[in-house]
Amino acid sequence: MDFDVVTTLIKIVDQHLMEPKLLSSFDDSLLETIKLLSAKLCFVQAFLEECKTKMNHRDTCANILYETIRDKVARRYENYKIESKLRMVYFGVNWGESEFVASELHLTLKQVLRDIEEAGEWIPLLRKIITLEPKKEDITVCDTYQNALETENEVIVGFDSDIETIIKRLTFLYSKSKVFTILRSNDIDKLREYVENPLVKLKVIPLVGEGGIGKTTLARRVYGHLITIGSFHIRAWVVVSQVHNLKEMLIGLLRCISPITSEIYNIDEAQIAEQLCRSLMGQKYLIFLDDIWTTAAWDAIQGCFPENSNGSRILVTTRFVEVAEYLSANPYHVKYQTIEDRWELISRKVFGQGQYVPKKYEIIGKHIVRGCSGLPLAVVVIAGLLATAKESLEIWKDVAETLVGINTYDGVNTYDSNKTISNILSLGYNYLPSHLKPCFHYFGVFPEDNVIPVKRLINLWVAEGFLIPHKYMSLEEVAESYLDDLINRSLIQINELSIDGKVKSCKIHDRVLEICVREAINGNTLFIINDNHATKASHWLSCQTSHWPITQANYGNRSLDKIHSILCFGKDVYHSKCRLVYPCLEMLRVLDLSLVKWSRCMPSEITDLVHLRYLALSTIGSLYKLRFFKLKNLLTLIVTSWMEKCPLQLPCDILNLSELRHLHVDKRCSQYLPSSVKENLQTLYWLKVASSDKQPNFRKVPNLKELGIYIEGQLVPSYLGSLVYLHVLEKLKFEVGRVERFYLPTDFPPNLKKLTLRYTYLPWKEMDKIGKLPHLEVLKLKDFAFCGSKWEPSKSFRKLKALLISRSNLKHWNTSSNHFPVLERLVLRYCWELKEVPLEFADIGTLKLIVLECCYSSLVTSANQIYSAKKYLLEEIAPCPLRVRKVRTKVELPIISEDESVESSEVKSMESSESSEEESMESSEDESVGGLCRLSCVCGIQ
Repeated sequence: MDFDVVTTLIKIVDQHLMEPKLLSSFDDSLLETIKLLSAKLCFVQAFLEECKTKMNHRDTCANILYETIRDKVARRYENYKIESKLRMVYFGVNWGESEFVASELHLTLKQVLRDIEEAGEWIPLLRKIITLEPKKEDITVCDTYQNALETENEVIVGFDSDIETIIKRLTFLYSKSKVFTILRSNDIDKLREYVENPLVKLKVIPLVGEGGIGKTTLARRVYGHLITIGSFHIRAWVVVSQVHNLKEMLIGLLRCISPITSEIYNIDEAQIAEQLCRSLMGQKYLIFLDDIWTTAAWDAIQGCFPENSNGSRILVTTRFVEVAEYLSANPYHVKYQTIEDRWELISRKVFGQGQYVPKKYEIIGKHIVRGCSGLPLAVVVIAGLLATAKESLEIWKDVAETLVGINTYDGVNTYDSNKTISNILSLGYNYLPSHLKPCFHYFGVFPEDNVIPVKRLINLWVAEGFLIPHKYMSLEEVAESYLDDLINRSLIQINELSIDGKVKSCKIHDRVLEICVREAINGNTLFIINDNHATKASHWLSCQTSHWPITQANYGNRSLDKIHSILCFGKDVYHSKCRLVYPCLEMLRVLDLSLVKWSRCMPSEITDLVHLRYLALSTIGSLYKLRFFKLKNLLTLIVTSWMEKCPLQLPCDILNLSELRHLHVDKRCSQYLPSSVKENLQTLYWLKVASSDKQPNFRKVPNLKELGIYIEGQLVPSYLGSLVYLHVLEKLKFEVGRVERFYLPTDFPPNLKKLTLRYTYLPWKEMDKIGKLPHLEVLKLKDFAFCGSKWEPSKSFRKLKALLISRSNLKHWNTSSNHFPVLERLVLRYCWELKEVPLEFADIGTLKLIVLECCYSSLVTSANQIYSAKKYLLEEIAPCPLRVRKVRTKVELPIISEDESVESSEVKSMESSESSEEESMESSEDESVGGLCRLSCVCGIQ
């Protein structure tokens, strides 16, 4: 709770208590108390605001004293329930009992005044500490953007005491009575010694336990806890995995700390390590290394973490006691769940929190939890199975009997925990409907801990032919429903949500992945190529090696018809040889080489793979000679350059492919719309248009759902007029290259739901045209999409649920809740000059999340005021639904002259970073909001 509590108190005192009707019933003594309280509150508020801007947040001593003063006021506000006393006053005036209730109020206000005066005794000491501190300008609090947007509605049970214990070990929670004793002695040196000495050395805190016991879930909760966030200047995390890759680990951590571009992959490990170490030097940091398997992984990276003697911490999760003890003499052993916790977890996931559990299910359910072992992962997988069979008591009985069999052993054979857990998890697989099993098997293609973009997964499923056509749904919609089913069954986990709350990426727990891989290999559909095994032909080849495995020696003589798909996941795989296609590959349906960096264009015989349905390439140079028209069955084509300075050159007629559904090419690749109507095409990123080109006729692609347009050259407003004929288009993106002025189209697609503008430099008054769009739900304004210091909307964005503004010179945003009546999410990034979020947003009943990234403290203060106002209005009715998340917030607000450039060097580096992200296939949703997850989301248990 911040000094917004003081603001609320001032509002109560100055506005409500000063109401003329009430003043007439107060005696002079009470009036004097009210005036004195108002003056004291104004003083405390001014002081706290001054501290907020001047205090060095690295000084633990000053922070404790600041929090002591702040919390003293906050607690009194909460404990005395001044609003309820004020309510009694209103009733007392109306019922003729004003003298009694005024006396009660007077006693309360006197007590509040005494507490504020007591807290005020420490103000001179805090002012002295602040004055002694060296002034540090422009302090930045860094954090990962993704982690700031935590998942909601995730069912977590039984970790409360663990979280508290680990936070104490991370942050060292002080004895407040001890602090108060030292404060009263007015001994600054003694206070510093107490709060700083226990924190000086860098410490490693390993969380150790069996796979699936909840280490990652627990660590993430600790990592994202408000106390943790407030205790460290930098937080960064990375997944290490069984086979660690030092370069990927370094880049992953560095990405959390500072902006990076794709060029970092061209730097060697030593340089990246030096850059990471330099970024952490002098900072109080928390590093989270998830899933370390070997001491070698720790030895490889530990040298990057400097000893700053300021309380920095490293949080580690591992399955292995020997690894944990190598890192620390005092690792934290994560405990198994109790039977009570297991039952609570299952009942909440199956029937919902607070819902009644029918007696017939409760009796069987408690037998089930006894057989689930104490691993939360096993519990949630069984819960996912039971949730799909809520109406079938027979399945519940069958599961209970099966679990009894799994946990029975005869005393001769030793109890095998791993085998038991594997058998329990297999139950979730065994009860899968037949149409979901191939989709589940396909997750075995992806490496351990791989983050899987949902759009990519869906397009692969479509290409593989897993989906049963539905009369009223597209294949992509059928695939989404299949994925939802797997998520609801807790076999697949949600990793990230897009700004509109839809699943952007997913992942699979490595213990569930083991089952997936085992079943796929046993069915002769999957073979994983790595450095440890000889090659083998199978339907799906997953290449997880750092060298190119498809050679004449390995696959030149394999039987025809055996290999259907090749997906490469090797890191830093470069290939320059022209030979690729062998007879055994001629029936390929899927060829995903997006991570393989081809340096000599592409082998021409790739277009002889006429059965291809999915093709992803990453190369440089000209592809004009490739005869893409031969790929008659192609559904998805992704062609990108792996080097920014070497844009691709592609044939202009790719869209004439008859079956093509999804095309992703670089922005600067010229493409013409097809010569005849192509009803299958749904996704087109990017279509480059220029003034010299013929006016595009979008009637030729009537079923387009997603479209990205890159503009070079001045276009008249009517140039894109045929956009209005795209009746099913839901998502539209504009990005402008070398153009003096951009004009919005005269007409938009009638059912547009998502609109993104970048580098369009439009005046804010043009926003009224966008406000007219009747179905718009998501609006992203990136990189000076709109310019000008003032925005006063005159049109209501009737259905807008999510708004993102990234890099803008907006200073004054004058609006009301009526302009955004159903807004749920607001994301502001690099809005350096915006002083406050409009306070009227507190009146938007649907507002659930405000994210502030790389902004200044005044913007955060205004967002917190909105939260407080909303909480004040709702606290007697329901909990406040609004969350405020801040990332890389700057404490000091610099003075910027009117003619000074808005963009700092940091902004420019972020711009290049985002630009590189936009080049990738999934960059169309690069602002993820991993919060507000559906009730069906799964515990991220590791």
